[in-house]
Amino acid sequence: MASNKPSSSRTLKYNDGATQFRLRLIVSLLSSRPLLLRNIRSDDLDAPGLHEHEASFLRLLDRMTNGTKIEINATGTQLRFKPGVLLGGEIEHDCPTGGESGTGGRSVGWFLEGILPLAAFGKEPLQLTLRGITDGTSDVDPSPDYLSASFVPLMIKLGIGNDDTPP
Repeated sequence: MASNKPSSSRTLKYNDGATQFRLRLIVSLLSSRPLLLRNIRSDDLDAPGLHEHEASFLRLLDRMTNGTKIEINATGTQLRFKPGVLLGGEIEHDCPTGGESGTGGRSVGWFLEGILPLAAFGKEPLQLTLRGITDGTSDVDPSPDYLSASFVPLMIKLGIGNDDTPP
């Protein structure tokens, strides 16, 4: 049986699919180590592979970086991610808002949770505009208001961000 732990090689390898998807991408970017995810919902006969919101998150990361390479197999059940350099700058992104139940949209908060840990590490300050659901999936995703009241003040206390500008 394959291990879910990273191997001793440079590439971070996981065989348990989309578990901790955003976190593993964040670690890959911040450590500059390639990432290989296998068995992404490979046992789901109705909707195997990456969901639309995960593919959209990958597109957002691609726009935030320079030199990132993303390879997804034909069924979407395997992802190879080679991180580039985080740039920052002005970025606009449309978050998917729907689709088949469980495969389409996630709220803006789901995207923010994955982007906020990276925001401080770009070559330029990040000015991100996300368009999509802001509170429609509040039972599973944090709202932007919640993140603004909890995560942003923590970042400011750590010296990240500008406390003169409201979130």
